[in-house]
Amino acid sequence: MKVKIIIFLMISSFLTAQTDDEVNTADLVLLDQIEVAVYGQEDVEIITKSDIDRPSLGGGFRSKEDIVFEKEVLLDAKKHHIPQDEEAIDAYLAQMQREHGLSSAQLEEIFTSAGYTIEEGREQLQMMNVMNTMLDIKIRSNLIIPRKDVEEYYKNHPTIIEATYTLQRAFVPQSDRMSDKQQYKVLMRYAQTGKGASGVVWSDSFTINHADIATSKQFIYDMEIGQVSEPYAMNGGFEMFKLVDKTPETVKSLEESYREIVDILRRPKYEELMEKYREMLMKNAAVVYF
Repeated sequence: MKVKIIIFLMISSFLTAQTDDEVNTADLVLLDQIEVAVYGQEDVEIITKSDIDRPSLGGGFRSKEDIVFEKEVLLDAKKHHIPQDEEAIDAYLAQMQREHGLSSAQLEEIFTSAGYTIEEGREQLQMMNVMNTMLDIKIRSNLIIPRKDVEEYYKNHPTIIEATYTLQRAFVPQSDRMSDKQQYKVLMRYAQTGKGASGVVWSDSFTINHADIATSKQFIYDMEIGQVSEPYAMNGGFEMFKLVDKTPETVKSLEESYREIVDILRRPKYEELMEKYREMLMKNAAVVYF
């Protein structure tokens, strides 16, 4: 049926071209037109201008080549007799209504706001479902990463969890009753004994990563929990730090890193398999651009 439609439209275009001198083109309005025809071994899929101009159900726009790929996958699914699961679409739509409290009219409005009728929306969902099935069969099922590869990657790329430091900060204003040198001695005694100074107010605790500590504050690395740093002069007074807690640098275990490493190793393999699948689809389909 689709092949007949293409032939009919091509003949109509030809006849129109022959009588252009008899037609006032200013009175013509383009409703839609065929942009691409994708021929498979058993069927043909049509891509129209409206298919390209309107966003997908996800809200983003697809390029012409993206849609050609979708049609090629759909034709491949037909060749392998992958069934269209209407019940899965019904279940998905019913779940959407339950989760978001949507009536049938509101659900239909979501489709129409994206430029789809409810029937066209179902077709798009069906195509997405078929594509996921085909990608599962052709690609994802082959993304098996042996444990030895994960172990080798872990050995060569250990994941370091950097040290963290939980601190409190105090700013002591410059005294008007003693010199800076005298005040420094008082605060230094306080840092060592916890006595001899009044008016030291500590901030709430905050945590900072090892790499984020400024060069001038790297004395924090060597502090012990509960220790107060020596006072450091700054504009208008002195600054001090108290180490509340610290977590030393550690290396993630293999089991903690396993899933992350598998994902890393899968990416190039996924791209390789996807490229091979695209090449196979191109060999088994003829794409005609109008």
